[in-house]
Amino acid sequence: MKHRFEIEALRRRIAPQERLTPNARPALGLGAEALDAALPAHGLKTGALHEILPATHGDFAAGAGFGICFLARLLRQRPGPILWAVPAHLANGEGALYPPGLAALGLDPNRLIRIEVRKPIDILWALEEGLSHAPLAAVAGILPDSARAYDFAASRRLALRAARHGVTALILRGRQASAEGTAAETRWSVASLPAAPASPSQSSGQSSGQSSGQSSYSGAPRWRLALLKSRQGMSRRFSSGWDVEWDHDTLSFRLPAPLADRTPAGATTGATPWPHDAGRASSRLPPEWAEAS
Repeated sequence: MKHRFEIEALRRRIAPQERLTPNARPALGLGAEALDAALPAHGLKTGALHEILPATHGDFAAGAGFGICFLARLLRQRPGPILWAVPAHLANGEGALYPPGLAALGLDPNRLIRIEVRKPIDILWALEEGLSHAPLAAVAGILPDSARAYDFAASRRLALRAARHGVTALILRGRQASAEGTAAETRWSVASLPAAPASPSQSSGQSSGQSSGQSSYSGAPRWRLALLKSRQGMSRRFSSGWDVEWDHDTLSFRLPAPLADRTPAGATTGATPWPHDAGRASSRLPPEWAEAS
């Protein structure tokens, strides 16, 4: 009995220090009611730190695509640009951004400020400084597998600044970090899935596009999401995985159509892939592309 009272007293002492901010930040729903209902806050908390991990080594682009779609949805509700920090050795590979692909997903490339740094610790410094700048809508960074500087203390600093200024932080990490302890509000595992079949309107547009020399598109990109960690509690529905797809018209995530309505496995549409691979290398950026180094 005595120990129970001591534990309760200790919790009361720690509680004020655990409050990152006195102001409650709104949660951003993913879109589909079934998805949001499965999340503890009925959405992802803004002004907080979130982590995205690829489910396998080949799912890095899928994780980046999911993160970019989430940022596109966030920009619909919050003004300001996004700070995107990448390691220099990944700048022309996995960390590269393809402006037409961003636009196809609904994210305006002109609202992105891209910086390249040489060391992982510089990424953390850039994100921390960006989080102190309230006019930013969000900050996002790619941490390589060798980023040992990102530990609980570093994540705690990011989470505190995000909560204090209301700027959302997104970190893309390696899949080996799934069991590490950090102060992130949520941690997601993202796996790629085949894109949705093209709709009849898209198919007709593809035919005309191909005849005129324009690029064609397949259906909406899809992912399999699993919620690995949540500071507000775990939901069995998300921890077991959800298949979702992106609606770039409404800038929201939705559940795919029932299996009976899908194109049978192995069927081909003759369409080229949807340009959702925002990690695709691009050697040249348009003049309006906001970039700093």
